[in-house]
Formats: sequence, C-alpha cells, structure tokens
Amino acid sequence: MENYIITFENTHTAMDGEDTLKTEGINLTIIPTPTYITKSCGISIRLNKKEYEKAKNIIDSGKISIKNIYLKEGSSYSLIA
Repeated sequence: MENYIITFENTHTAMDGEDTLKTEGINLTIIPTPTYITKSCGISIRLNKKEYEKAKNIIDSGKISIKNIYLKEGSSYSLIA
C-alpha cells in the first residue's frame, strides 16, 4: 500500500500542519515518525495518495512548514520532497 509521510522540524510545526490540513478538509493520520527516515520530530502525518494530492497544493502555497515528504511503498521509504 502506498502512503505519503510528511515530516517536520519540531512538534510545534507538526501540530500547526495538522490543524491547517484538517481545516482544509484533508483526511490524515498522525503517526510516530519512523526513526529510519528522521530523528528530528517525533510525529509525522500520513496521507493516502488522494489526500496527498490535495495537501501538496497547501504545502506548495507555504501555508505549512514541513521538513520532508517520503513515499512509503511496502516497507521502503523514498524521499520525494
């Protein structure tokens, strides 16, 4: 199953990102950040492909500050942004 993982610099920006995306109607899941991909912030946002496509416009507009975006396919992670 394909998921997108959005990571953040710190918990404050993660919480702001969650609030903004939820306000915009994005269905998301808060998850512990996999230590395999980063050790900066302990929480991340997981999105399916449909929700990611909607969230990408919000991210590109600068409404939220993120660290990276990873594509998770099976057990592997690929840095995409």
